[in-house]
Amino acid sequence: MSELNLIHDAPRPPSVEIVLDLPMPTSANRLWRHNRHSKKPFCSKEYLAWKEEADMTVMAARQFPKRKITGPYEMQLLLSTEHRGDGDNRLKAIGDYLQSREIVRNDSDCRRGSWAWVEPERAPRGCRVVLKGL
Repeated sequence: MSELNLIHDAPRPPSVEIVLDLPMPTSANRLWRHNRHSKKPFCSKEYLAWKEEADMTVMAARQFPKRKITGPYEMQLLLSTEHRGDGDNRLKAIGDYLQSREIVRNDSDCRRGSWAWVEPERAPRGCRVVLKGL
């Protein structure tokens, strides 16, 4: 058997899947703010409040993942129709949150992402995040 076959036949680690129910994320248009005294942007009060609420939601539901995603992954957002707005503007807040809480190594590892408006039962807190390691 050639070395190439040995490498190809090696068992792959099981793919990680993580599901989190979060509050509806802040729109990308409202994540960062600037002031005239600083050139550096800073988190808006709305975004900071959302991250705190997301932390409390994950802890209360005991959904904090035991395994992390350390490489490429795909992300699906299910957004409750009880909310309004531009669905694709919600992706950035989620990616940054996942990285800041070390659920994913880096949000730049996201290879695919999608979102869909769904009935409220499918996104009970406003947003269901489904991550799959690739």
